[in-house]
Amino acid sequence: MKKRTRSIAFALLLLLSVGATAAAREDFAAANRLYEQGRYAEALPVYLKVADQFPSGRGGAATDWQVPYNIANCHYKLGNYLQAKVHYLKARRLRPLEPAVARNIAMTNRHFLDDARLPDPDFVTRAVQMLESRVSLDTLSVMLLLAALLFNAFLFLLLTRGRSRKLLYALGFSLLLVAGLGACHVGRAAALGRSDTAVIREEGSPLRSGPGEDHTVLFKVNPGLEVRIIDRSGEWVQVTASERIAGWIETKRLVLI
Repeated sequence: MKKRTRSIAFALLLLLSVGATAAAREDFAAANRLYEQGRYAEALPVYLKVADQFPSGRGGAATDWQVPYNIANCHYKLGNYLQAKVHYLKARRLRPLEPAVARNIAMTNRHFLDDARLPDPDFVTRAVQMLESRVSLDTLSVMLLLAALLFNAFLFLLLTRGRSRKLLYALGFSLLLVAGLGACHVGRAAALGRSDTAVIREEGSPLRSGPGEDHTVLFKVNPGLEVRIIDRSGEWVQVTASERIAGWIETKRLVLI
């Protein structure tokens, strides 16, 4: 009886999940129609509603990155350039190498006083970004499960049939596969809850030599500047905006991506 109850509950949860996803896609299509008609102020809240229904980085559909991208487009059309940049950067986090996102970030940067450019990622980082933009966390979870099943199958064969070079090689390969996919999964899951990029939100925000108002002001930066977070200390973070601009700033002066 308990098994049947659990099965019914699981089926209901699955149906609710599928229904919620279908509703989100319908809302996304409705928001697109409003945007195409030039009704940006009406499209924006619909896109924001859809964003609440799509957990960032978990789904595999193209709409995952397109939701923050279209939110940014609405803000840009409405003249909200800071919010536009914030959401373009959120889209870039989900789709790092998308040319349309890069072009629109560059276009939005023209509306800000400070436009320091962060160093371009190296070849290995770009390769990892490309892989992450193609493989969702859910897909990675399925791959990890299949690798674990493969490892257990080879282990069972080894225990029942005795040692052989082929089985030992297959077992070793499947173990490395599980370890590699597991490390990737842990890293991706941890990254979802961690912000390593931010945007300055207040005009004349001071970058200091250390975490605290008693430290020397090194620079003053303006809204819209993208910075990379490299260290944290309480309510302060150490950021860098270029090879020449770096310092500590209060978290409240930033919009975390």
